[in-house]
Amino acid sequence: MYEDEEQIDITKLKYVLYARKSTEDETRQIRSIPDQIAECSYLIKQLGLNVVDTLTETKSAKKPGERTVFRQMLNDLSKGKYDGIISWHPDRLARNMREGGEIIDMIDEKQIIDLKFVTHHFTNDATGKMLLGMSFVLSKQYSDDLSQKVTRGVKRNLLEGKSSGTPKHGYVREEGHYRPDGKNFEIVQRAWLMRKEGEHLEVIADSMNEQGYTRMFKEKAKKAGQTMQIDKKIVSKMFKDPFYYGMLVQKGKLVDLREIYDFQPAVSEDDWNAVQQLSNRRLKPTEKTRSIFMPLRHVVVCHYCHKNMVVGAPKGRTKRYLTYRCDYSDCPRIAQGLKRNIRGNVVFDFIYDFLADGLNFTKEEYTQYNDDLMEQLKNRQGELLVKLHSKQGARKATNSEAGRLAVSSVHIKETDPRHKYTLEEMARLNLQVLQLDKDIARLKQLLENPEREKISVEQFLNLSKNAAAKAKAGDVVEKDKLIRMVFLNLELGDEKIASYSLKEPFATLLKNRKVSTGRGERTRTFDLLLPKQAR
Repeated sequence: MYEDEEQIDITKLKYVLYARKSTEDETRQIRSIPDQIAECSYLIKQLGLNVVDTLTETKSAKKPGERTVFRQMLNDLSKGKYDGIISWHPDRLARNMREGGEIIDMIDEKQIIDLKFVTHHFTNDATGKMLLGMSFVLSKQYSDDLSQKVTRGVKRNLLEGKSSGTPKHGYVREEGHYRPDGKNFEIVQRAWLMRKEGEHLEVIADSMNEQGYTRMFKEKAKKAGQTMQIDKKIVSKMFKDPFYYGMLVQKGKLVDLREIYDFQPAVSEDDWNAVQQLSNRRLKPTEKTRSIFMPLRHVVVCHYCHKNMVVGAPKGRTKRYLTYRCDYSDCPRIAQGLKRNIRGNVVFDFIYDFLADGLNFTKEEYTQYNDDLMEQLKNRQGELLVKLHSKQGARKATNSEAGRLAVSSVHIKETDPRHKYTLEEMARLNLQVLQLDKDIARLKQLLENPEREKISVEQFLNLSKNAAAKAKAGDVVEKDKLIRMVFLNLELGDEKIASYSLKEPFATLLKNRKVSTGRGERTRTFDLLLPKQAR
């Protein structure tokens, strides 16, 4: 302390103990949270400090804005709930310069009076703040250096066909290479053959379970030690993955394992392409399309069976009402005697209230949105690459089928009943190819220019301010488009929204906010497909 500064009695300050550990810390042998608390407690006892709260968090501090407990702690410090922080080491508070600088600014503004560390001595003066800043810089440097080394290692392993990514069904990893997993591999092979023959996903999943497919959950998973039960979602994801014929997608890169080592595919490339074609089928050109637009198809999910609810507009005595219905025969709704058909106003009332109370962004949040979005787009490269490969495989198989039909049609007379069928089938396949071409072009654009999905600061703030008004005033198509920008899905329970998932960046930006979803006594009329009848 400088001579002219007032001496502080640290025993009269209110401290908060903050302990943090993330999975990234394991390589550094960082103390566990209980160990951190124990060592901090010894320091507290030695100095006679007054600790009013103990906060813990299992989140990385490498990127700003991702720790809810840390953010709330800083808010409480700025309001005077605490005077200082006790932590094991400065890198528990920050490993990035934005939050490190924020802490130093709060010290300058006297919102943080004191900091105590087990492994670092801090004094609230120019030298102390300089040394604290240097500690944050060194923590960031270590984190960045570790990230670079990990990235180099992943790239080198990928070129060698080695993977540390998600386990694949029917395979085990031996020194990074995938090898067939005995009986499980044979079950997966049969699953691919069933899918090629057009078998339904539910039937395939049940068949794999009946054959005794056994894959154990990882040690760190919530269900560690339990056997995985195959379901529709698992096999659906498996049937889109090009890995099973030899193309490994990892960290946004595509590597042909067949060219690197003696990889044994579970399915041939031609059969994989055929399965992709099956998954990308389109309506026949002679089929009629829907005359009424049905909003939020595949967005509203049953809370009890987690299957998509069917959107409809049944006719009442005088009006048509939008409804969401669960048609799954084994849905627990039936056993509980609950309604299977829910009015659309239940869904849209929730959405209106959520948008009115939940979106209120600032320019600062736009900056955070940009940072988060770029990171998400970077992480999505692998997912986009798998989708692109699936579409290309479907296109190749569809072209081959169209070519075979074209050759066979030459030998079929016009009077032959097969002639008309062949022409219709060729028209359907050509439509599929056109749609697949559009999908492929869009995915390539996203891969080449991921920033295409970014919106301007004006659009961002306009959405924040006017989302609720636009949702109410727009027609059904506009409502649907706007809502899909914010919501990933909505789970519909017993005449109320039981839970929901948001799309990014809204999930991240709103995670610290308490959203009021009370509807009160208001009456909505959106579920009337003929609005004039509400008058």
